[in-house]
Amino acid sequence: MDMPTIQARGNKLEISNLQLQMLIIYKSKILKCYCRGQILHINKSDDNAKCDIFAIDYGCVEKSISVRRIYHPQHKLNIPPLASHCQLADCKSKEEVWSSEVVDAMKYFVGEERAKIVVRGRTPDKLIVELINSCPDDIATMLALTGYTTLGYSQNIISRIPTLSKEKHYYTYKELKEGDTLHVRIQSGKDLHSFYVAQIDDYKKYIKERENLTWYSKEKHSLQPEDMKENKPISVFVSQLGRYERAIIKQITVPEDKALVQLVDWGSIIEADVSRMKPMSQIYFANPVIAIYCSAQQNQVWDNGLQRFLYPGYEFIIAIKKPGNQFDSPNIVKISPLSKFIK
Repeated sequence: MDMPTIQARGNKLEISNLQLQMLIIYKSKILKCYCRGQILHINKSDDNAKCDIFAIDYGCVEKSISVRRIYHPQHKLNIPPLASHCQLADCKSKEEVWSSEVVDAMKYFVGEERAKIVVRGRTPDKLIVELINSCPDDIATMLALTGYTTLGYSQNIISRIPTLSKEKHYYTYKELKEGDTLHVRIQSGKDLHSFYVAQIDDYKKYIKERENLTWYSKEKHSLQPEDMKENKPISVFVSQLGRYERAIIKQITVPEDKALVQLVDWGSIIEADVSRMKPMSQIYFANPVIAIYCSAQQNQVWDNGLQRFLYPGYEFIIAIKKPGNQFDSPNIVKISPLSKFIK
């Protein structure tokens, strides 16, 4: 199928129909043509809306594209993105960020000729590759030999010696330290030994964004049974809530059929069929999980007067006495009524 067919535009898109992650056709300022895009951000005003869009067949992001330049695709095609996100293997910056000089050097070595890519590995969102053209060595080696980079590798880059590792999830967690005081609400928990809370501001943000996840997940195919693996991030339909939630597979209970999954924004664990699971998009790893794993300090664990704090939605104050480790070990906290902090 040719590009004009893939990029053919249909009717104009109305502001009311804009959705995050939506596949659209738009007029690119950079590429000077109509192309397929995925909406990353929406900024609405009274009579217009502007979107940040990822050109899925070219790999670039364009900001502030007016809805007046956005259309429905003319053809409903089941064609995956033609651009692949790549990163050079064995290529590490000498600085924390890539300088313009290094970028220009890479452009110089790559030139405008055809190049060969050798896939050396994968991360959840990109291919780790070796790039080879008519230069005496591969591009990463050329950059290192000319002093722009080193042949080391960053945390998300594979080394020259392959290693086998267990699949891990890529959610991030709120960073807490001893002495932090937070206004929280209870998310889940049955006793003061082990419960989950969310900071109020984080919860408000979650409320605003959760429908986008549900909309996105409904558009995706269910997870393939063979892809159901422990520690895999997914979105899962929770019938009690009537929507999809971010989750992680904790334990396979029936191979290729059912698993225990933890709702990372609530802390609770449920059993779910694979038919209710959907692959997780990289964009939903951007915000840290809002659930904070806690255990009350020892002198409060058996305080019956504090049991009412475990009612879902109950608000109170916690002070971090000993930081925990994500969902592996709880933060030891002191619980205080909200009234003590309201003047």
